[in-house]
Amino acid sequence: MEVAISKGVKESKQYVDRDVLLNNGIIEPFIDFNGLLAFYYFNVYHQRAIKLKAALLSQILETSLDKHLPSTVFAKDLLYAFALDAEIYGNAFLEKAGGVSDFYLHHILGYQGRLNKNRELYQVNSEFKDIRLDGYHFKYHSPSVKYYGEPDYLTTLEQIDTNKKADKYNSTFFANGARPGFAINFENSAPSQGQIDAFKTFFGTNYKGYENAHKSIMFYTGKTKEGESPAKIHLDKLDSVEDMSFEKLKSVNRDEIIASHGVPPRLVGIITAGQLGSGTELIDQLHAFNEIVIKPKATHIESFFENIGIKLKIKELDVTNFKDDSDLVTNLVNSQIITHQEAKEILGLVSHKKGS
Repeated sequence: MEVAISKGVKESKQYVDRDVLLNNGIIEPFIDFNGLLAFYYFNVYHQRAIKLKAALLSQILETSLDKHLPSTVFAKDLLYAFALDAEIYGNAFLEKAGGVSDFYLHHILGYQGRLNKNRELYQVNSEFKDIRLDGYHFKYHSPSVKYYGEPDYLTTLEQIDTNKKADKYNSTFFANGARPGFAINFENSAPSQGQIDAFKTFFGTNYKGYENAHKSIMFYTGKTKEGESPAKIHLDKLDSVEDMSFEKLKSVNRDEIIASHGVPPRLVGIITAGQLGSGTELIDQLHAFNEIVIKPKATHIESFFENIGIKLKIKELDVTNFKDDSDLVTNLVNSQIITHQEAKEILGLVSHKKGS
């Protein structure tokens, strides 16, 4: 009796739920991939944490990946792009072109990858036109959805966005001549239409921008009736956000963003008092980061490639081989995990403004 049960009966009838099933059968992720890409460029520490993890996850010890790549593509480059997508979107997509065993893999930009309910792979462009592709989908587990994964930093999207708005506020403030907003109040008189037009012209063009600093405008009051109080004009400063609150806000948000990635702050250039000089503090932090964050991710990626018939062993970062932090940082530079400039920041050779 059980043998006669059709395959269709065994297929899941569950709802797609938080992911959205479109009319064309494609499942749209519960969180906007294009939005996550925009957030990647919103905050320097967020971006550096993502790039650091991708660099560590693309250190190849041994692989057969080269056999399945065009001659113009290197295994390390494809693996870095793959890991970068995984860290930005919580998902990564590869196109398979060829036969069962003789095939090439091509990277699909992370924000363009999609699945249908049968987990078949699609690529969508900016106009949401889709094309069916053979290929593979990788994801970090999400407790919210079944079809797509999610990145580490979802809990700090608001902090990333807030810091971006703070930067925009300061940029606009500077573009307006670093002057706070004012209201022009006429007391016991009213401005003429000519004055109103002059105000608009002056404050809209002549007053704005650093190149127009120290320019002036003269105000005139209208005549008052006999016995009335004299006419007055005064400028009232509008409510504004205090600079110190911005500094504290951005500093707290920065720390939460870095913590969401599990990255030691020093590895993204955050130096606090007492951390400078030689020692092994960074080595200890990196060891914990490697054990808790990087190794599980590396095992997950290796298993993914093994399941599609490709051998991959990601090189582990053995911090026990280094005598002090400077020795470790030198190795990170030589392994192209960090840049020379980032190394200087980690070692405290470049000053950083607090909360930047």
